[in-house]
Amino acid sequence: MTLIGRRLVLWFFPAALGLATAAVLAAGFTAALQGRLGEPVDPSAIPVTTPAVPLATAAADGAFRIVALGDSLTRGAGDVAGGGGYPERVAAALRKAGLTVSVDNLGVDGAETGDLLRKVGDPDARRRIAQAQLILMSISGNDLSHSLPTMSTASAGAESDPTAPALRTASLNLQRILSAVREANGSSPIRLLGLYNPFPETFDKRTAKETLLKWNVTLEEASYSVSGASVVPTADLFDERPDRLSSDRFHPGPNGYGEIASRILSTLNLPAAAPQRS
Repeated sequence: MTLIGRRLVLWFFPAALGLATAAVLAAGFTAALQGRLGEPVDPSAIPVTTPAVPLATAAADGAFRIVALGDSLTRGAGDVAGGGGYPERVAAALRKAGLTVSVDNLGVDGAETGDLLRKVGDPDARRRIAQAQLILMSISGNDLSHSLPTMSTASAGAESDPTAPALRTASLNLQRILSAVREANGSSPIRLLGLYNPFPETFDKRTAKETLLKWNVTLEEASYSVSGASVVPTADLFDERPDRLSSDRFHPGPNGYGEIASRILSTLNLPAAAPQRS
């Protein structure tokens, strides 16, 4: 090899490695932002995993179908106003935009990712998902909360994370859930809610933030492998905003569900309508 050739090799490989490393760091930084905590910010400043996409056309019978999957947040627990939680608020905004909308809410109180994985494998659920023009989902919050009792003994700087086993299981389940949903419905948008911290007084803030970040990054990673799926961040909506929680201090209240619905709507290309926040 000539002197010039050796110099080119010595220059090329370090440069290529540097570019690859920068790309990985940029991707990781973007994922971390999706689950960020801190001072509440303007929702318009929150990065969205994917650009706003056009909604699918209505079904042959003229109805625009929303299928909502997941846990008690999907069902609307804590919505004392009887507003149906975030799925019905999304539907209300779409109706205001001129669509005829139906909501098929399959949310179950206390559902974990394992429960939803079994649900999306059910033939009837798959049939409903296949007919949807928009798929909404809230899941993994119970996986986290059910693993939290031992967190009270964990210090902020502890290397061991008591939620790690539950997180590993949830990660695998989330990937399988999203793949099953996309298999049943090949094109409609999927919006998966990020997690917020409903335990402001249980753990020190640093531990809560670090734990929540890990779980939100896991949600992001699961969504990356499925086309048309994206995570809708919610952590900032409830950080230092207890007024957006219901009386149980765990589920959103009417205002909280309104904020979640507005955030979901901001990721969709609506025909024309200003979303209602409450």
